[in-house]
Amino acid sequence: MKKKKKIIIASIAGLVIAGVGIFALRSGNQEPQYSAYTVKTADPLQLKGKVEPIQKQLYFLDSTKGVIQNIPVTNGQEVTAGTPLIEYQNDTAQNELVTQQHAINKSTLDASQAEQTVASGERQVQTITNQITDTQNKIAAAQVPEEKAALNEQLRQQQADLQSANDQLSQARFAVQGAYEDVQAAKDVLTNQQQQASTSVVAESDGIVSVDEKGKASPEVPVVTVSSKGKQIKGTVTEYDLDKLVPGQTVEVSTIGDNKQAEGKIKSISSSAIPASNDNNNVASYEFIVEGEFPWADDLSTVITLKQDQLLLPDAAVMKKGDKQYVYKYISGKVKQTEIQTQDIGGRKVVTAGLKAKDKIIENPDSALKDGETIQVSAND
Repeated sequence: MKKKKKIIIASIAGLVIAGVGIFALRSGNQEPQYSAYTVKTADPLQLKGKVEPIQKQLYFLDSTKGVIQNIPVTNGQEVTAGTPLIEYQNDTAQNELVTQQHAINKSTLDASQAEQTVASGERQVQTITNQITDTQNKIAAAQVPEEKAALNEQLRQQQADLQSANDQLSQARFAVQGAYEDVQAAKDVLTNQQQQASTSVVAESDGIVSVDEKGKASPEVPVVTVSSKGKQIKGTVTEYDLDKLVPGQTVEVSTIGDNKQAEGKIKSISSSAIPASNDNNNVASYEFIVEGEFPWADDLSTVITLKQDQLLLPDAAVMKKGDKQYVYKYISGKVKQTEIQTQDIGGRKVVTAGLKAKDKIIENPDSALKDGETIQVSAND
């Protein structure tokens, strides 16, 4: 009987030990209930852009100036402000030049004839003046009253002739002045016509020239383009990422293809959206300018990379208690309830206070999790 009891007790003990072993084995293989998430900044934002000159001057065909006779610059030529770019010739104005030159010649001839009239008048005045002097001398020397009377009568006639000669001389001099004014006016008209007959369009600023021969026949194509040596990048950003751009922000610009890189800064951001080319596209896009040293060809495609300092969180990691938000930090195997502040930007939850990059938090907390609790977690980064 005693032997039978011993066997039963040993069997029960064996079952207990086996049960404990199975429970321990199951507990050791049980998956952690919570996942850890490492707080990190948002991925860099990459936007499309193109290289363009800081300043560009376009010179189109101007038919009012006539036809293009010559383009004295070539592709790739470096010019300074004032350099002739396009030379026009106006055939109508050229014909008017001949007529106007005849008008100048006639006015010049009239002026020359008027000068001759003045010279003749001056000689006549001098002759009459000399006659008056001679008569006055004779009157002074005359002894006979009858002779004096005749000389006095002669003097009165000579003085009348002198007055008439002086009047004619004044008119002749006035005619000379008018003739030369006509000559100058005709020359002014000629100068204006010469400018219209042969006109040069000059560069308004320094830069590099680009010539398009198609522009000679089409007013819609620039004949000559002068682009500044300094370059900038013009990029586009959608309304979803517009808030991430700030003037003065440093960016990295790289060319597509050969991947040349240069640093730049956002110079300006347009406040008005680009007109949509597709009526079905309801996403607004905006232009922005990046300034920097970009020694690349115009219209080259680029990628503009913006580093983002925003800390992003999964929505499920954030718990609420009243009007406050908190997460569970995971530190050395324990959790610590930590109050945070967030902001929803573009559909993402962004941390504004309470956490920093590389902090570990519980990604899937629940109401059973307690502050200070020791737990095992699985990584979910």
